[in-house]
Amino acid sequence: MDWSPQYNLFASDGLTLVYPFQYVTNDSSPSDSLKFTEISGIRGNGSIIIAGSQNVWDLELQFWLIGKNYQDLISKVDSIQSTIVMNIPYILKIDRTPSTTQNYNVKRLTAIRWEPSGRFYSQKGSIILRVNTW
Repeated sequence: MDWSPQYNLFASDGLTLVYPFQYVTNDSSPSDSLKFTEISGIRGNGSIIIAGSQNVWDLELQFWLIGKNYQDLISKVDSIQSTIVMNIPYILKIDRTPSTTQNYNVKRLTAIRWEPSGRFYSQKGSIILRVNTW
C-alpha cells in the first residue's frame, strides 16, 4: 500500500488526539514562514536585520467526509463542527514523509465551509486554521 500524509489535530498537550482528518485533498501550508525585523539608521547609513520568529498565517485544509448513508454523513458533519471548537489552542501534526512530521500551533477562528452538494454519501469542506496564534 502506498504511503500518504496524515493530518491529525491534537489538544494543546500534543498527546490527546482531537480529530483525524481522513481525506485531505489540499493544504495551503507555505514552505517558509520566517520573518525578520529591520531597523534603519536615522541618517540612512544602512540597517540592522534581526532574525525573528514566524509570521501568523492561515492554513486551509480542504477535505472530504465520507458516510455510509445520509445519517452517518450528517453525524460526521455535526461531529467536526462540535469537536474543533473555535478559539481553542490545538496542535496540527502533518506527516510530511514516513519519518518526518511538521507541527503547527493552531486555532480555528472562522466557520467551517461546506460546498453545496446533495449530502447523501460525501461532503466536501474546508477549514481555516490560524497558525502561530499561541
